[in-house]
Amino acid sequence: MKTEENFTGQDSLKIINEMIETAKNSVSDNSFHYLLWGWLVLIASGLDYYMLAIQHTPYHWIPWPIMMGTGGIIAFLYFLFQKRAEKVKTYFGTFLGHTWLSVLVALFLTGFFGARFGNQTAYPVIMIIYGMGLFVSGMTFRFIPLIIGSICCWGCALTACYVGYENQLILLGISVLSGYIIPGYMLKIQFKHGNV
Repeated sequence: MKTEENFTGQDSLKIINEMIETAKNSVSDNSFHYLLWGWLVLIASGLDYYMLAIQHTPYHWIPWPIMMGTGGIIAFLYFLFQKRAEKVKTYFGTFLGHTWLSVLVALFLTGFFGARFGNQTAYPVIMIIYGMGLFVSGMTFRFIPLIIGSICCWGCALTACYVGYENQLILLGISVLSGYIIPGYMLKIQFKHGNV
């Protein structure tokens, strides 16, 4: 074991790189969350669009509480399972956990305000919030697909300001496809091949 006097700058960099790699593997393995929420939001927005634009039912919003409630239960159970299996806790993992917790709170509050004041303004804000979480995650681990996905979310949010509610649902689907589902599968593939 090295003494404090023999601990060099290269040793420090090596430890930092090892911490980043450990955290990267942890996040890659948790592509589950990107895929879970990506698919649930894509399905909910698709069903909402179908029920609103094609069936013209006033109950078009029903897929949202069902899908998000189901997702919350699944994510919570998965979190408990992962917590038991967790071997090492990293600073980066903790940082991202706090980031996504703040994203979750912001999404919940935006949903509440949307229900109160109208979803027409809520969906662009939701896509902006999605983009923020994805951007922080992508930049933290230098994973380009998440960064590109965040930019797509922001582009969809900007576009959503100029279209009606029905088309915002389509943009929401595009944003989660590009920001969550595609990067989620890429993370999963890279983790399986050990390229993360």
